[in-house]
Amino acid sequence: MAKVKVIGKGRSGKVQYTEGSFFNSKTCEFYWEFSGGDTLATIWFPTEEKWNAQLPWAVGRRKAIMDFVAEEVRKQMAKSSTIKWEDDRFHLLHG
Repeated sequence: MAKVKVIGKGRSGKVQYTEGSFFNSKTCEFYWEFSGGDTLATIWFPTEEKWNAQLPWAVGRRKAIMDFVAEEVRKQMAKSSTIKWEDDRFHLLHG
């Protein structure tokens, strides 16, 4: 079962994605920070090219993992927000 944990340190932090069992878990972390205007927060993740090199255990699953992460972050940080995607990040926008 996969889990997402948002860790804050002031106006930024990390988003941890963990999957697998206690003895065989895999984790990756993504940087996030609060934004201004219509954007509540931005979360960065590796581009397609870097993803496979940095996360060999997740090759070919970038979109599925990031869709899951985005929805979980939205639920935890701002349930009424919407998600806007870019190539290497997504934004939580005021609902």
